[in-house]
Amino acid sequence: MNSPDDTAKAATYRPRRAALNWVDYLVIGATALTFAAVVAANNPHVARAQTHSTLIPAAELPAQVSAPGELPGMIRARIGLALAAR
Repeated sequence: MNSPDDTAKAATYRPRRAALNWVDYLVIGATALTFAAVVAANNPHVARAQTHSTLIPAAELPAQVSAPGELPGMIRARIGLALAAR
């Protein structure tokens, strides 16, 4: 009844190629390097400059001589410069 050609044949196992190629490995490596750079840049233990205070105490600030409104000559000079610029 059945000829030898009509009988079911067992499929042979063929291993597939690797799912990732070299471009995929480059992308994974670049992602890992970017992540490491961001972590290194935001590491609070490395950022030592942030722990030191750079504020100048009030005693070390230079004294202010006067406000510009108190010197009428300065106001006239500003008006003169503004008119000359036109």
